Amino acid sequence: MSKYKKLYSTLLLGVVSIAILLAAVFSYSKSIEENYKEENLNSLKELSNQAAVMLYNEIANKQNLLQELSHDVGRIFVDDPQAAANYLQDAAKRNNFKRIGVALPDGSSFTTDGAHLNIAEREYFSKVMNGHMTVSRNLDDYTDGSRIAVYAVPIFDESSQDVKGVLFATYSLETFRNTIEISFFGGAGYSYVVQENGDVVVDSKHPESFKGFQNVYAALLTADPVNNKDSAEKLWQMINRKQDGYIEFYNKEQKYMYCSPIGVNNWMLLTVTPARVIEDRTNTILNKTYLLGLLLIVIFLAFLWHIMRLHARNQKKLMDIAYVDEITGGYSFARFFKEAELGLVTSDKKTAIISMDIDGFKYFNDMFGYEEGNDLLRYIWREVGESLNTGELLAHGVADTFIFLLHFDTRDELLWRINDLCLHLSHYHTRTGQVYKLALSLGIYEVDGETDDIVSMADRAYIARQTIKNKGDTAWAFYDGAVRNKLLHEKEIESQMEKALLDGEFIAYYQPKYSTAEQKLIGAEALVRWQRSDGSIVSPSEFIPLFERNGFITKLDRYMFHNVCKQQMLWLQQGLKPLPVSVNMSRMCLYDPHLVDEYIEVLEESGLPPGYVEIELTESAIFENTEVMNGVIEALHKAGFKVLMDDFGTGYSSMVMLKDVNIDVLKLDKSFVDDIGDERSEKIISNIIYLAHSLQIEVIAEGVETEVQFVFLQSVGCDYIQGYYFGRPQPAAIFGELL
Repeated sequence: MSKYKKLYSTLLLGVVSIAILLAAVFSYSKSIEENYKEENLNSLKELSNQAAVMLYNEIANKQNLLQELSHDVGRIFVDDPQAAANYLQDAAKRNNFKRIGVALPDGSSFTTDGAHLNIAEREYFSKVMNGHMTVSRNLDDYTDGSRIAVYAVPIFDESSQDVKGVLFATYSLETFRNTIEISFFGGAGYSYVVQENGDVVVDSKHPESFKGFQNVYAALLTADPVNNKDSAEKLWQMINRKQDGYIEFYNKEQKYMYCSPIGVNNWMLLTVTPARVIEDRTNTILNKTYLLGLLLIVIFLAFLWHIMRLHARNQKKLMDIAYVDEITGGYSFARFFKEAELGLVTSDKKTAIISMDIDGFKYFNDMFGYEEGNDLLRYIWREVGESLNTGELLAHGVADTFIFLLHFDTRDELLWRINDLCLHLSHYHTRTGQVYKLALSLGIYEVDGETDDIVSMADRAYIARQTIKNKGDTAWAFYDGAVRNKLLHEKEIESQMEKALLDGEFIAYYQPKYSTAEQKLIGAEALVRWQRSDGSIVSPSEFIPLFERNGFITKLDRYMFHNVCKQQMLWLQQGLKPLPVSVNMSRMCLYDPHLVDEYIEVLEESGLPPGYVEIELTESAIFENTEVMNGVIEALHKAGFKVLMDDFGTGYSSMVMLKDVNIDVLKLDKSFVDDIGDERSEKIISNIIYLAHSLQIEVIAEGVETEVQFVFLQSVGCDYIQGYYFGRPQPAAIFGELL
């Protein structure tokens, strides 16, 4: 009896053990199933958001291109629309547009492929004529009926800013579709782009997608009106609230759809994958577990091994998507942040986070193409990577941004490594053998224990980099509290500058110039001052360098020239006899081929003779590109302007420039004048004046503040004086009294 009792106990124990194991296996299987589903849904989310960003960038790049082209062809368009269309042919080919065209206000257009169209009835035409740039939904091409999308921007009248026409670019829907047709989940996934009301913008050719649908809500309810009713309502709420998220729906089978805002025209990207992609492997494993109950232990172990293997493989795929940079094949920013946290803990040395990018990378891409741009990024990745020591990290982020982590003992050692690296990177050889000089901007954050958040550290390095961005040569800056405050202050100024220009807060102050021999007023220099509406003054040292970096200086230069011409004409009308006033022209303006023509046009509109306005160019601008500068100076001379070289002596090649450029007046920098009293400095000043006079160039000394300085300059034959000794900068009303 005890024998059977023991057997029964063993059987019972076996049954209980099997039941427990079955319950454990079942519970574990369900847990794996949920985790697997969650991971794949997160992957679907990341893929959808990435595709939305790619599509936004594609649209933004095309819109920016068209805005630049509209400025280029604006003047041509007024006189000859067909010539404007011909001018755009190369841009259409280079950017894979089906055609680019310009349209008159009545809708009649001239295109790069010679198609004769009238687009007045197109919805995008009326939007653009109202001053908005836009991207259309998919349309039927008037010429061949193929499906297209259209980018369109206004062509503005440069003087009145009225819309005088439309610049549009036709994009094959097939090409547009290829932007979002990324392969994922083994080719089972696909994407749509829809409008806020659910109407389709770009459909999919995937065999399992909705066929020929016009509206995604209608397509959902048509596919399965019962099961999809709540899903369609949830999707409508997400789209109208511009939120991302996913729904489950049925179209012959259960599927998942993730919704991502694109940021253009209230469009949404819908990314779809069948539920079976997520569930098939898990269901197979569960079925095997149930069918092979007698081999529970073996199947359980095999199941566990198989699931873990699958989990590791899919985890690796997800890690590759998140952690591997597509262009360089190295670390992404996400991987960098993860590894850097470990590096900070394990290193016994000091650590620095460096944020780096390439100045003018967009222009490099425009000149050499995106493939060459990618080669440049890979070159930097390779060269920087080879310079790293054990435990140091490098990652490539968006566009031309890099971030790396260095270990060091002293700041001198750190700067030596950075300087050596920049020198090594400074000259890049393109595929055609051209040597391109790289200018890099680097922001450096020395880890000091103030924060243990690696993302915050990277942000601080980025903030430091922004303070020296686009200075024209490789530069670096360290982060500190002052850097952050400076950047915040500059952001505040940038947020106000456009409105300040419209409100007339930028005004001209006139600093008198006097002849040295006769001590007689002979002219003035117009200096910009920013006087806010509340009466407060913003120092030029706060906004001029910032405007030179962000490009706003070109608008300010034009504005000042226009105001000085207007003021000179007003003095003439009042019966006064104005004297020549010099106006500064920044180096960024020199690369605008229409600049001199614009200045001539301003003179003609005001009726002011060119002899009443002079142009001041800085020595650094002249040295930057002598060939371009000589062309500008020649055009200014031809128009009747006198050209002055400002800040002479602050650069390194001043004497050479006197030979190479045909200036009329040389302005001796204040740094020379401040050294009067020093025998060597006085000899230098004397010889500079002698050399300038031998080349028929007149000389103005800037920053003259004392009688000693004036007497010396008078004794060595300096032609003119400018500075506090004779007169401070003053408003137009006060300067007018001197006339």
